Parts: sequence; C-alpha cells; structure tokens
Amino acid sequence: MRLILLCFLVIICQETKSQVKFGVYSEEELLLEEVSFQPEAKVVTLWEEANSYFMVNGLHTDFHYRFKVLDDNHDNFGDILINFYRGKSLVENIVKINAQVSYLKDGLRITELLQKDQIKEVNLGGGEFQYVLIFPNVKKGTIIEFTFKKIDHQFGILEGWSFQKKYPALNSKYTFKAPIFFQYQMIMQGKKVAEAAVISEKKNLYSWLRKDVPSLPEEPFVGNLINYQERVDGYLYSSEYVNPDELESSEMIYANWKQLANRWLDYEDMSSYFILNPESIPNYPNFKLDSLSELDQAKFLFDYVSKKIKLLNSSYLEPIYPLNDLIEKNEGNSFDKNLFLVHLLRRKGIQATLVMVNDKAKGREKLIEVPFINQFHSSIISTQIEGKNYLLDASDSITPFGLIPPSKMVEKGFFLEKDKGRLEELNHSHRSGSIHYITLENDSSGTLRFKNQIRFLDLKALEVGEDLRKLKEVEKFLSEEPILKGNEIKNPSISDQLSSSRSIVLTFDSFVGNESEETIFLKPIQFSEFNNNPFTQDSRILPIEFKYPYFENFNISIPIPEGFVLDDFPEQTSLTIPSKGARFSYLVELATNQLNVLVKLEIHKDRYLSEEYPDLKYFLESVSSKLNAPIVLRKSTVL
Repeated sequence: MRLILLCFLVIICQETKSQVKFGVYSEEELLLEEVSFQPEAKVVTLWEEANSYFMVNGLHTDFHYRFKVLDDNHDNFGDILINFYRGKSLVENIVKINAQVSYLKDGLRITELLQKDQIKEVNLGGGEFQYVLIFPNVKKGTIIEFTFKKIDHQFGILEGWSFQKKYPALNSKYTFKAPIFFQYQMIMQGKKVAEAAVISEKKNLYSWLRKDVPSLPEEPFVGNLINYQERVDGYLYSSEYVNPDELESSEMIYANWKQLANRWLDYEDMSSYFILNPESIPNYPNFKLDSLSELDQAKFLFDYVSKKIKLLNSSYLEPIYPLNDLIEKNEGNSFDKNLFLVHLLRRKGIQATLVMVNDKAKGREKLIEVPFINQFHSSIISTQIEGKNYLLDASDSITPFGLIPPSKMVEKGFFLEKDKGRLEELNHSHRSGSIHYITLENDSSGTLRFKNQIRFLDLKALEVGEDLRKLKEVEKFLSEEPILKGNEIKNPSISDQLSSSRSIVLTFDSFVGNESEETIFLKPIQFSEFNNNPFTQDSRILPIEFKYPYFENFNISIPIPEGFVLDDFPEQTSLTIPSKGARFSYLVELATNQLNVLVKLEIHKDRYLSEEYPDLKYFLESVSSKLNAPIVLRKSTVL
C-alpha cells in the first residue's frame, strides 16, 4: 500500500497567471550589473515562482526560474539539476521542460532554446530521477531561464517553497490553490513571510511575493539550511469528504499516529515481515543461538543483517521487497534491512520496533506533529535487551551495534507498532570524541619524534570509518583526513575496532627536530580539530551546529632529553563559556626530568545560538592559542 490518494475528483482550478512572460526581459533586467542589497553576489535570481493547484491526476506545480550571471567567476554556474522521485508508481513526475539561454556576443544579445541533447534524464536508482539542464555560453551578462511542471500524487504534506536560497532573489513568488473542500494548514517560517501572506476569505488560495531576498550567509558549522530559510510549508488537516466522527476509517486524513501505523503495517510488503511461520521461505536463515545471551544473540543478528544484506540507496518510504524476495536477493533499502532485523529479533523473543525518522540532511529537523508518513526519510530500530534500551540501524554495514548515524539523531521518531503507533522522543546515548596519547622519543641518530596514538570513539570513530571506506587506501586516508592533512607523518597503522568496541585506533610518528639544535620548540598537539579557530567572522547570523557533542583529550609525556633543560612551557589554564556549553583545561605536571601535560576540550552541545557566537569565538581563539603554544627545550650549559 502506498499512501497515495488517487484523485477521483474532477477539479478545475485556474492557474494564477505569472507576472513574468517566458523569454521577455525588462530593460531593468538587461541592464542589471549589481544587486543593490547584496553587491558581492555573482549570480542573481531575477524571478522565481511556484504555482501549485489541483487537477484530476494530482497536485500540479508550475515552476519558473530566471537567473542572471553578474561575474565571470561564477563557480561554473550553468548546469541545473531538477530532482524528483518516481518511485514504484509515478509518485512524482516532471513534464513540459522549456529552457533558454540569452547571452552577449560582440555586444549583441543572442537567445537560444535548449535542444533535446542539452536536457538529459538521469536514473539515480532507488526510484530517484534527475533532469540535467546544460546551458551553454554562461558568462557575465548571461540570462538563463527555464520552466517545468511537477505532478505529485502525494499531497498530504506539501513540498513547500523556500524564498531564501543559494542566490539573492529580486522576486520570489509562491501560490497554492486548494479545492474548497480541502483545508490546509500553512506553516510560515520567518516574520517577513508571514507579513507577505495573502489569504483568501475561504482560506483555499494562498499567495506570497517576497522582493529583494538576500541569500543565506555562508557560515561554517551550519546544518540543513531548510531550518533557517524564509519558507512556507503546509499539510492537509481536514476535508468536507471526511466525517469528523469517522476519522478512524478515513484513508485520506488520519486521526492519530495509531491509525497511520496500523494502515502502514497492513501494507502487503510490510506485513510479510511479521508472518508467524517464515520457515517455508526458501533459504530462510535458521540460526541456533540459544547458547548465547540475549545481547550476544542481538549482536549476531545485527551483524548478519548489516553486513550480509547489501544496502540499496532508495527514497522509498516502504520496503522494496517482501521478506521472501529480500532473502532471495540478499539486498534491500533501509526499511528492508531494519524490518528484517526486527523480524529476526522478534523471532528470538527480543522486543524490537521499527521507528521512522526524518533525516537532518534531507529535510526539516523539526517534525510536523500530524500523522503524515511522507515527512520521514529513513528508519531505525528501538529495542530493549536485558533491561537496557538500544537504538540500532542495520542499514549500513559500517555502523556498529548501538550507534545510529548523526543525521538520524533526531528528537522524535514514529514508532510503527500495531495498535500502539506513536510519535515518541528518542534518547541518544554516546560518548564521542578522541583520546590522544603523545610521547616524545629520540632515536640513535639523535632525531626527536612524537609517538602518537589517537583512539577515536563512538560517532567520531564512525565518521573516521566512513572516511576510510570512501578513500579505500590507508595512505590516501592519511593524506586526506582533516586533522592529519598537511602534516608529515611516518610509520602509520590503523586498527579498526569499530564493530567490536566502537573505536578506531591510529598510530604514527611525527617529526620534531634534531638534538643538535641549541633550542627545540615542541608542539605536541598537532592533530586537534581546533589547532585553527574555524570561527573568524566578527559576527554570526545563523546558529552554530556541530554534528554531535564530543571531546578531545590529550595525554602528553615529554621526557627531557639528556643534555637539555626545560626552558619554557605553557601555563595551566581552565576556560569555559558563560552557558557552560564548552569547557577547556590545560594541566601541567613537572616531574623529575619529565613534563606531563593533560588537555581536555569538551563541546557539550550540538547547537549554540547565534547570540553565543562571540563567547564561542573567543573561547576557541584561546583554545587554539594554547594548543599551539610551544614547549621549549634548551641545551644545558656545562660550566
């Protein structure tokens, strides 16, 4: 069952006519060389519009975009990507693409329509498709323009419209017209969006026109910009065709999460994972695990599903295969794999529930708390084993038992449980960060070096593991990993303990200097994420977002080489920010012929308000300064 309302309605909704005619440019547009409210812009949106309305085969949206290039150095602007999701049953489709480019040649403006070979359809797999529009002659003064229609058969939650995008916009317009028997609740993000709203008396026609909209600032440590854009979203909350007293039986609007869960679990492919006697399925895995503890059984089954079943990238909000096909093909998407693990755990008497979650990288972080399925993007599992709660994700072979990727660490999830479907808070437990052990040594040639061991833990280990997988070769990883990049290291080795202990251990040597030198400046902390302060801007508009709270610990041992004395070293320091959201300490212990240093940096939150930016900037400036402060050794003078 796909939750698509097959439109049986004969609806004729007149489209709101665009204020801009395709291919006709005003004198102002042709002469424009600079954006008055954002002079540094290299590209400007002259006009953009989405006009949504209902027809007999679904929700139609007519899009119209017009851009102008203001600078020759325009970051290769000119290839436009239009993504859509056909899925199994033409959930979305793109039709009626028109595109043209208008450019200057020898002082004359030339206009050309894009040909078929410049409009390419690409199958991305998993039901995802993309049109690529390839515009030629894109240079300073070029205007590119395109229109297309999107047909969407899912309209419980609207796709919405962002007025704020990558480029500043002179005009950004969104119109939505619903039939009078549908009632939508519109969600407006941003004060100026609310002020620009024009709503009909019957509340079925909505329109917004925003002028002179700046692009969002390019700032480091920002999550999904959809959370901060001036934006409109909406969802269907009522219909004249649904009796308020009979919502429990409605297939158009769901009364509650329980009703939605029951309907979803009744879908044939979903229900196949909950059959009582699966042994008749060919090649069904029968594991003899009774000798293992409940936790070890769960770990065995988790490893089997995560590593033996190939992951197919897909945006399906349901399994690709029923249970028997998954077992035969040994592949599936996130829902297939996690449903299969739920099935296997329950067969062993272990409590397990599939939980649908939104993905931070794909959409709004905050859920619309009404029962609509298509606001979710993926799945995890909630389970209780030996009295302890765990969140699991068997989607990817690299994610270890008990961890879920940071993009799925959201506030709430939809628990798909028969007669108990619910939206519930998720508790994320992890201790993520890195522990560095650094010791000064010298070899027989008098060369000083640091022996380094870095132990990455939990989500930090997962992040490093993903980098290792992408780069494949250890040598390439060592040259590209951010905290190692640009440093000369020798004798590297990696111990991947991600599956067994949620850690990855990296050991290597780093060069210091030679004992023949009169003065040696030691900088043992060369591999912190904050050797350089990432916050250099004077002010901040958007909140600061880290992927997750984490820490860095450094345990440093500096034996004083024979013939040298300790000349200088950094003073002890303890720092925090007023909100207590970050803490740093630098402790020094001077023993006989040895200096020991213990450094701790703790980022306690994953999000800081923009008002905290000055404190965080100053804090990390101080941290960076201390991490780079040298320990000075000087040759002793023999009298």
